[in-house]
Amino acid sequence: MLDQKTMAARYNKSRGDFLQSASKAGWHVESIEHPQKGPAGISIYLDIAQAGNKFADDLLMVSSGTHGIEGYLGSDIQTRLLHENVLDASDEKRHLALVHGVNPYGFAWHRRVNEDNVDLNRNFIDFEAPLPVNESYAKLDDTLNPKAWSSDQAEKLGKTIDAMIERLGLPVVFQAISGGQYNFPDGVQYGGQGPTWSRTILTNIWKQMMEGKKRAINLDLHSGLGECGTGVIMTYGEETQSRIQRARNMWGDLFLSPPADGPGVITKGVVGPYLEGLCPKAEVLAVVLEFGTQPPEVVSRSIAADNWLHVHGDIDTPQGQEIKQGTLDAFYIDETGFREMVYQRAAQVVSAM
Repeated sequence: MLDQKTMAARYNKSRGDFLQSASKAGWHVESIEHPQKGPAGISIYLDIAQAGNKFADDLLMVSSGTHGIEGYLGSDIQTRLLHENVLDASDEKRHLALVHGVNPYGFAWHRRVNEDNVDLNRNFIDFEAPLPVNESYAKLDDTLNPKAWSSDQAEKLGKTIDAMIERLGLPVVFQAISGGQYNFPDGVQYGGQGPTWSRTILTNIWKQMMEGKKRAINLDLHSGLGECGTGVIMTYGEETQSRIQRARNMWGDLFLSPPADGPGVITKGVVGPYLEGLCPKAEVLAVVLEFGTQPPEVVSRSIAADNWLHVHGDIDTPQGQEIKQGTLDAFYIDETGFREMVYQRAAQVVSAM
């Protein structure tokens, strides 16, 4: 079980290992402190390590922790990429950047979401336009966000979702639950009511780095979807043939283009298409490298349990600590074989960029 001191120690070690590896590899690091504190009152940060030639025409950026707790897997990858010099700090042809802990609050507190209960990958929308309405989610909020939580409740949730999938089909249910919603701030997959701290910081970082650039690749590291230990490259948002072809030329069969009506398609609020849209004159490809961990039902239950804990529970109780451990286990498998499998695939992907 995870208490606040254990979570704080885990976060500090993950971040410390990254900073130490960046320093040894000759990368310049800038750290931006988050306005809120982490568990046990620790300070938390978004860190940017840069190397190569900042005046080059090409930018390569690898980011982690957009979904908070998924940063533990992403941090492992970034730290080892530095340790093994997969990205050469002396590269004169490219500007290299590693953004560590895009969502430091979720990273430290072992949540996918941020300090406002916002899923960052639903937050990158135009908030001056009318907010999207997810009518299907509205019918499910009571089920996904119960007032009490127990093993019986978790089992009931799983059966309810399974029945819906059988009746409506996986794509419909996936969009209802995971497509994002903007009307239930205490619910899951909440996109917020305005730009978050992380969105603002990441936007500023991206704009500064993209000055004068002709081409850029952003690889965002994620976990919790797919076959355990297997990493696939995906793009979210509206696909174009040119984007698909560029990705296939670079990564071949490692790139997975979900069908337009498939369960993996998220079209609103995603980071990648937003970054691409900020630089219309440059050739930008923003993709996700997603690693599988646990079966979908385990991941879904962990998200619902963590949301219940945030809204109704107490993190400092045995139940709260058990839920935190379950959330970590859903997105990060702390085993040597798993970490090695993940790193080898990540190194293969990055080396092809």
